[in-house]
Amino acid sequence: MDVTINGLKERNEPAKNGTNGHAINDLQYKHISERLEQIRDYLEQEIEDKQKTIEEQRQEIDRLKNEINQRTNALINVQEQLEHSTQSTEGHRQLINKLLNDITHYQNDIDWYKRTYERRSIWGVMKEKLSRKK
Repeated sequence: MDVTINGLKERNEPAKNGTNGHAINDLQYKHISERLEQIRDYLEQEIEDKQKTIEEQRQEIDRLKNEINQRTNALINVQEQLEHSTQSTEGHRQLINKLLNDITHYQNDIDWYKRTYERRSIWGVMKEKLSRKK
């Protein structure tokens, strides 16, 4: 009896050694089996290599995350130090300005005393003191 599958004719006879209509001898079966074994070994090796690569990349990612965290912490510390330095600098600037103003004020006082007591004549000072007492 002939049966047609996908346009191919196949005979249904027991003479085909029970191989579903395809006679395969032991040498061909062994060759196919060896080739399939090689493919399986190759695929297993590829999977193992890719798993190693994935693990290495995970480790690299973890290392980079740690480095990012360390640098972020260092940056935060530097920013805090900068803020503290800025505040300190502003305080020092204000203090320096106050001291400069005090120096100017004291210099003016010194100049007044010089004008009043060193540069005026003794008669002018006495006249001023006498005129105040009246």
